[in-house]
Amino acid sequence: MTRNSWLAFVGMVIFTMGTSIVTPLFPLYKQTFDLSNGTITLLFATYTVTVVPTMLIAGNLSDVLGRKRLILPGMATITAASLVFAFTTSLPMLFVGRVLQGLAIGMFLGVGTAFVVDHAKPDQRAKAAQLAGLGFRLGFGLGPGLAGLMAQYMSDPLHRPYKGHALLMIIGIAAILAAPETLKRRRGAKLQIRVGVPEGQFRGFATFLAPAAFLMSFLDATLLSLAPLYMADTLHVRNIALFGLVGFLVLAAGGFTPLVFRTLEPRRAVMAGVCASTVFSLLIVAASAFDTAVLVIVAAAVIGFTNGLILQGATSIAGIVVPIEERGKLVSALYMCAYSGTVPSVALGYLSRGIGLTATMAVFSALAATIATFVMTVGRRNLRVVVPYRAGGDAAS
Repeated sequence: MTRNSWLAFVGMVIFTMGTSIVTPLFPLYKQTFDLSNGTITLLFATYTVTVVPTMLIAGNLSDVLGRKRLILPGMATITAASLVFAFTTSLPMLFVGRVLQGLAIGMFLGVGTAFVVDHAKPDQRAKAAQLAGLGFRLGFGLGPGLAGLMAQYMSDPLHRPYKGHALLMIIGIAAILAAPETLKRRRGAKLQIRVGVPEGQFRGFATFLAPAAFLMSFLDATLLSLAPLYMADTLHVRNIALFGLVGFLVLAAGGFTPLVFRTLEPRRAVMAGVCASTVFSLLIVAASAFDTAVLVIVAAAVIGFTNGLILQGATSIAGIVVPIEERGKLVSALYMCAYSGTVPSVALGYLSRGIGLTATMAVFSALAATIATFVMTVGRRNLRVVVPYRAGGDAAS
């Protein structure tokens, strides 16, 4: 990591905090606006509708126009989203804020990760990709962690956390402005919407990296949207700071995974994360039988940490198998697959109206096991080895 990598890293952490502040506030939104569990999960996943296509276009645009031409508008948009939430008084305004967050994430996240990696020393880019993963997981985790504390112990819980983030964005934008552009605008180059998967590696990407990233996000989204409701309605938890703690652990714990397993081969990291996260999702179901929220908190910490293995391995692979002018496309494609994993959580939210939250959590764990089995059987065979890109040669697997 160089000085400019660290500047990009700081911008990423502050940016990502804004998208997850909503997590510990879901029970308050449910009470204030009289919302159903389905509406809550729909609110959580709404930004996916905008983030996936935006990320596909942004990744390709950044490889033509340069990184900062996408990153800075994304940072302006996330600031606008926080301001909408900071003054919201109705359900439609909540959905507007989520749409703005989706646009912002789509413009920033894949490109921002590439920006951190671009600035790193050439022989250290795999490690820089891991640290970039730490950055956005840490930022995502700090959002609900701090928001839960502010909502529980300060006044105006539905608005104050967002006002705080809008102020922090001044620092984030300044950090990005201080880091120089890494990819000059390619004048005359035509925009081609591609996912940037290297030739010969599509099957490995489609059956190993893509479903692993999907599973990671599915686990995250369900814990972030339904777990606070599960704790409030089934386990009778009333402390908002505990809802924020779950969000912090789910998202931030994975940020520290690369520090513990920094020498683990990327492909093995993905497989270990997929298996461990699925197994520990059973603790959430067990929490109802034992009538304790402690198991949910433990599950959040462990799943967050093991999901970090998935992210560590997947971003490392995406960061090293393509040249710099293709990196934005591939990293954005990886995050597109991840964000698609939030969609099933909406179905689980509406399902809970009919079968209850405890049974819904059992369905959630079963679905996770199905995806993990696919990755470990079909995907593992299709991606047997990872070969870094070398100038003058093709990466292949």
